[in-house]
Amino acid sequence: MDIKAIRRLYHDAWNAGDVDSLDSILAPDVINHSPLPGQAAGVDGFKQALQWMRDGVPDLTITMESQIGEGDMVATRWVGTGTQTGTLMGVPPTGKRVAVSGIDICRIADERIVEYWQELDTLSMLQQIGAIPLP
Repeated sequence: MDIKAIRRLYHDAWNAGDVDSLDSILAPDVINHSPLPGQAAGVDGFKQALQWMRDGVPDLTITMESQIGEGDMVATRWVGTGTQTGTLMGVPPTGKRVAVSGIDICRIADERIVEYWQELDTLSMLQQIGAIPLP
């Protein structure tokens, strides 16, 4: 199995902020099973989400912690870190450092991501920037 597309998703798109790289990483008809509220479908939706996150956390860095693959499916556990210096999920800039963990599951075909699922610790992220109080 060729996982170059997944490594490029984190390195070229998320870490470098290269929105246009998604055109060669994702299949034109990619299916996102975990869209954010208001996110468009397909490649345009991924570009939109990437831009939203990079606008809120311009120094965002994703570190892949582990990866498991079987057949045409790859699961990646990752941690994203950065400083919220822009509006993020409707929350004005706080200047707070944030660390959020997630797991992405991707199906690959013809060296591109064709399906995508994500589990993201959004609650922790919103608590860290002060949008939701800690218990």
